[in-house]
Amino acid sequence: MDNKKLSEKKQELMKPDWTENLHHELQELPLQEAKWIVENMTDSEIFSKVNNRRFQEDYIADYIEYLWTISPIAYWKHIIASLSPNIGALWSDNMSHFRKMCTIKIPVDVLHAVLSFAISHDDKNRQDSEAIGCVIKAQIDKFGRIDEIKAYISSLPENQRVFAKEKIFEYVKQECGYIFY
Repeated sequence: MDNKKLSEKKQELMKPDWTENLHHELQELPLQEAKWIVENMTDSEIFSKVNNRRFQEDYIADYIEYLWTISPIAYWKHIIASLSPNIGALWSDNMSHFRKMCTIKIPVDVLHAVLSFAISHDDKNRQDSEAIGCVIKAQIDKFGRIDEIKAYISSLPENQRVFAKEKIFEYVKQECGYIFY
């Protein structure tokens, strides 16, 4: 398929808010074409696909899980977009995206998104707090990323550093109540 036809196909896939069948439609395309589409999605398109969640959380998680097989670059962009403090963490039946964040060393921009979510997230949703805490804890315990986390905190405006440090390290002290790793 030439770039014009790929762009048209991408626009077709971006139209509906529903993500339910997106990964199935991508699977029907040749691998390189599916990869081109997901790697050329705008931040806005990605945000829409992962955060219009009404009754779609499992479908969205399946879509994100599929992205890992065709484009880790697109996968991580989608993970970052799914970490919206205003919407909350993406929950699904298998939580493969959280399992991956707890079992491999995540890219720096993803780590920063996790930390930003941890700091900005409303603690009323304890489930989100516990899950994001598992990711932070895994990145420290398994991959020794404490210095990167401290550097991130130091990069924040001075008036946010104490709060951020307290909140992040509060998560680290907790036991991970989920079996992500």
